[in-house]
Amino acid sequence: MNALEYTSTHQVLYYECEKTKRLTLPMLLNILIQVSGEQSAHLGLGDDKMEEMGYAWIVLQHTFEVTRMPQTNETIQIMTKARQYNKFFCYRDFFVRGEQGENLVTFTMVFAILDRNQRKMVRIPKELVEPYGAPFEKGLVRIPKPTVLDEKDAASALYRVRYFDIDGNDHVNNSKYIEWMLDMLGAEFLASHELKSGTIKFEKELVYGQMVNCLASLSEKDGAQSSHRIQTDNQIHCTASFEWH
Repeated sequence: MNALEYTSTHQVLYYECEKTKRLTLPMLLNILIQVSGEQSAHLGLGDDKMEEMGYAWIVLQHTFEVTRMPQTNETIQIMTKARQYNKFFCYRDFFVRGEQGENLVTFTMVFAILDRNQRKMVRIPKELVEPYGAPFEKGLVRIPKPTVLDEKDAASALYRVRYFDIDGNDHVNNSKYIEWMLDMLGAEFLASHELKSGTIKFEKELVYGQMVNCLASLSEKDGAQSSHRIQTDNQIHCTASFEWH
């Protein structure tokens, strides 16, 4: 059985972009999650169905490669399909294409099921994955881990989890972690560099009111590379690394 493909178009809006008129990574992530949700709703497995069962999809990891980021007013196509699943994880691919059909960004996400009452991961019910047509595979897909942060040269800053950082799963939305991590690199670096690739791993959810410490280290020896960690006290909540042009 071949996995079902789902395609949606999106016109990039000015408020989804930063001052160089490039779509931001946090906004791109939100768009991809929206398209994933559209396919789920099309298959009768939307948010209402998940809530009725007491479950929610959560993302554990992202990995991506960028040819170029879409720009303001550009119309893009997003194609997504579930790649495979096992007892606890689902793997989904996304392909972002430009107006001429050229590939702009590829994304792979690792999803799991959260029991909303127990606040823990549970085995994935077959009825929630079989309609997507992806094969069941016992093994794990190898997703690259973020490179380790260089603590000696790391900058750090505190951020407070605000009400508007919280999503419908009652924890910090994934895109907010990315905003904090990229913000650590500063305006001059972000305006003069473009993303090439990255991997982001989520360890533990954050909730309203928490104070988080964001750390970032930057190396520009063989092209720019940044490593990031978000933590509270001794608990790591998210790690990431990015390569830049």
